[in-house]
Formats: sequence, structure tokens, C-alpha cells
Amino acid sequence: MTNSIRNCILIHYDEIAVKLGNRSWFEKQLAKNVKNQIKGLPFSSIKRFSARIFINDIDITKANQYMSKLSSVMGISSIHLMRDFKSEELDIKKNSLELLELEKDNFQTFKIFTKRQNKKFLKTSQELNAIVGEVICTKLNKKVDLKNPDIELRIELVEDRAFIGHQYNTGFGGLPVGCGENALSLISSGIDSPAASFKMLKRGVQLSYIHFHSAPATGKESIDNVKKIIDKLSEFQSSKKLFLVPFLDVQKEIMKKAPNKYWVILFRRAMIKLSCLIAKKINAKALVTGENVGQVASQTLSNINVISESANIPILRPLIGYNKKEIVNLATQIETYKISILPYEDCCGFFVPKHPETKAKIGHIKECEKDIKFDLESLSDNVIKKWSN
Repeated sequence: MTNSIRNCILIHYDEIAVKLGNRSWFEKQLAKNVKNQIKGLPFSSIKRFSARIFINDIDITKANQYMSKLSSVMGISSIHLMRDFKSEELDIKKNSLELLELEKDNFQTFKIFTKRQNKKFLKTSQELNAIVGEVICTKLNKKVDLKNPDIELRIELVEDRAFIGHQYNTGFGGLPVGCGENALSLISSGIDSPAASFKMLKRGVQLSYIHFHSAPATGKESIDNVKKIIDKLSEFQSSKKLFLVPFLDVQKEIMKKAPNKYWVILFRRAMIKLSCLIAKKINAKALVTGENVGQVASQTLSNINVISESANIPILRPLIGYNKKEIVNLATQIETYKISILPYEDCCGFFVPKHPETKAKIGHIKECEKDIKFDLESLSDNVIKKWSN
């Protein structure tokens, strides 16, 4: 009787594997995100077993689409395009030969890698590597190279099934988005805040975004660029909730009432206060910023401390110890860098004084704020109402 073959995708995760009593919950969230990501592509089912996720009966002609979409799902460490059939030695050799024969003009050296979850299979991983390797050497006249092969054939024996393939993509790892509650990310169209947002998505946190702009004193380029960045970040989560805050009137009031050396700090405190109001209304448990120590005047430890004092929920700073090169590398990896370097005017940078304060004291800042009058509660209501409409 012919051993029926079907095409599937085998997904590995890494960090979820160390979860103990609640691992199943994380797996379910990952499977849900996988299903949402490949919506519109054909498959029969998504199954979880043996610390793996399987997408069954895929359309092999759309393999690149599955692989590309799944590479953006947080929690996944690797994605493997596989043939799936009953684990019998003859069929493993036959299918291995067929797969590599299709690629015979594209490689000269190869490696066989076997993972044997099913310990009842009579051959060990090393024995099966040798058996299949001999077939490839003999039939296709190729050579084994264990260190730097042109192609690697992967064999996984799971329960009574064999999965073999050589096409794979790596994922970002981390935790599935949606398992870490909600946060509100203060996002500009610069390099840092999109990278910080990505780092939190990788921790499983579902993000909404808030952007402050100074139109019409500045152009609308920052708004357009931020929308492009959100589109890119939405590849890692399903939500695209963006709150746009017209901030010019608040800035004018600060500039009219406070010494210019404190402007940026006061801008940032007002942003934090308003973001906290919106976070509370959308049930976000924390704010996220792209700050890192010492990059600009407002990000000295003294100024970070003064700015943080204005918050009534935690502020998460995932890039706090990064340098600029590390941030640029991350932004390039997630494909937000080219958007972030497009021309724009930042709502804070546009009004930076020549000699900003680098070691602000909370007493001086609060004394300044006594004379500054603006209604952040009403502004937050208007921002949410505008988004809802």
C-alpha cells in the first residue's frame, strides 16, 4: 500500500518550551497568531503536539508566501517546509532522494540532520543520517559536508510520522503577541521608538501607539512616516491602533510660561501625562518609549528621573542600554530604518533650545508647571473620540 504524502509546515518555538504549568496557554496563543497571519492561504488544520505546531495540507505552490508571513510571528524560532508521511525507513529514503534530486543542480555538498522524538523508531538519529546520506552520495553523486554544506536535509520523527524537508526560515523567537497584556507606545517617526516597540512585541505585549505632532508649525511628514512605520510593525501583530495628538497648543503654552532650557523636559512630561490618561482609557498597563541613556539632553539620568515622575503607570524603556549603532542595526533588521530616515520635523526637536537643561531638578520643574495651564483630560478625550470616528 502506498504511503500517502502531504505537504505541511512544521514550526518550532524556543522560549515557550521553558514554560512549565502554563506552556499550553502560550502554545494556544501562538497557534492563534499563526492562523491569523496566514489567513487567506489554504490549509486544512493547525495542530499542536510534541512541542511543535503543524500547518497541514498547505498549497506547495504558495510555499514562499507561507514562509514569509510566518517569519513575522513572534514566538517562532524556525519554520520548516516539510513532506509528512508515515515513518517507515524505505519511505524516508525514497522521499529524501526525491526532494534532493529536485535540487541536484543547486548543490554539491549536503548534510542530513535527524531529530528522533519517536524513540520507538528502530534506527537512532545517527544511524538514519548515515543510511540516508549513503543514498544521496550513491544516487546523486554528492558529498557530505557537516560543517558548511550547500544544503541541509532535515528529518524529524514525531510519533508515528516522518517529516522531511530542506527549506526553512528563521523567526524572531520571543513570546507570542497577546500573552503579555497591553501597552501604549510613544512613537515618533525616528529610529528609536519603532525599534523599542518591536522589542516589546517580541515580549508578547500587544501595543497601541500614540504620536505627538506640531502641525501646522511643522509639516505632516512625521504623521505620514509614522503611519508607514505602524504598517510595518503591524506585520508582527494584528492591531494598528494609532492615536494622533495635536500638541502645538500645549507647546506654545509651555514656551510662553517656562524658561527655554526646560522646554523639552516639560514637553516630555506633558506627553507622559496625556499618554497615561489615554492608557487608562484603553486598559494599557504601561507606556513604552525609545529612550536610551545619554543619547540626547533629555535622556540623562537626572532628566529621565524628572520625566518619569509625571507618570502614574510604569514606563518601559527596552533600549535603555543600547547605543546608536545597535539601534540602527535592529531598525534595519525589522525594516523600519529606511522609513525613519525620511525627512520630517520632530515635534520636540523643532523647538529644542541652544542650551537645554541636562540635570533638571524636580522642584524647579514643578514650580514652572504651576503657571502652565492646559486641559490634558479634554485633549485625551478628543484624541480617543477622533480615533473612534
